[in-house]
Amino acid sequence: MLRPIANSVGLVDKPGNRKQHVGNIPLIGGLAIYAAITICSFALTPFDANYKMYLLSTSFMVLMGALDDYHDLDARLRLIAQFLIGSIMVFGANLYIHNLGAIFGSEIIELGAFGQLFTVLCVVTCINAFNMTDGVDGLVGAISINTFISIGILAIYSNVQFDMSFTSILIGAVFAFMFFNFGEFKGGKYKIFMGDAGSMLMGLTVIWLITYSTQGEQGILSPITAVWIIAIPLMDMFCVMLRRVKSGYSPLKASRDHLHHILIFNGLTNLQTTLTILVLSIVFSFIGILSEIYAVAESFMTVFFVITFICYNIIMTRCDKKISLSNLK
Repeated sequence: MLRPIANSVGLVDKPGNRKQHVGNIPLIGGLAIYAAITICSFALTPFDANYKMYLLSTSFMVLMGALDDYHDLDARLRLIAQFLIGSIMVFGANLYIHNLGAIFGSEIIELGAFGQLFTVLCVVTCINAFNMTDGVDGLVGAISINTFISIGILAIYSNVQFDMSFTSILIGAVFAFMFFNFGEFKGGKYKIFMGDAGSMLMGLTVIWLITYSTQGEQGILSPITAVWIIAIPLMDMFCVMLRRVKSGYSPLKASRDHLHHILIFNGLTNLQTTLTILVLSIVFSFIGILSEIYAVAESFMTVFFVITFICYNIIMTRCDKKISLSNLK
């Protein structure tokens, strides 16, 4: 339903140096997912004060993302908007990270007054991590579904009453989007992209769910387990930003040095790239889920993650250098 509107107003992704698809593709995946979530929520999800704040924050997120899709916004303006949207979650819904678990030993790390600022920073980080991951058909959708399913699995294993109607709505909406995103339906005639509105919506939704699931009486997993569940977007973003800063560029500068770019450069197709990264994401989530089920020490899982991140960074840096050398030849 949104495709004709997108085509008429120019809300489309055009091919270019960094965008190698064929033809103009409507950027309405995020808008469609948002519409599906909102409509289904009225019928299936309890409307408490927190959920109203979630819908308010996602409304602003999708609006800002759609404006960015239509007319590339300045990176600094996007950051300001993301901080304000994160503030709705923290100060409007009073939902924030007040403890990090026992990541440095047996004592739980309480953040105190710093927790609210820390949560806003986490919101901005997660939004941009998922936004930067969006470069291949189905990738952000697949990683998001993996995250929602992982939280659902942990909810089943926990002794806490956890309403999974919302995660079910999310999974259904994203699956529907991916059906059109892969472009196989009627030879790609109805192909659509998620756009910044969709990828940032997924990032905001994930951090909202994670914060709710790791804090307070309703907590069903530890904060370090949550990090494992979204390891791929986080590690990819931080590795790319570190390489950019080291090379003297802005960490917000757009470039083709993400994990999906490196895999495509090494000969994988778009679908193979998505499946490869999805498998990696599932493996990391599985590690986090097992650590939660078998009560592995959070401090051990923290050290394990840091070592994994260092290894990932070394491998990606070497792969990125190969791409740079190849481009010079």
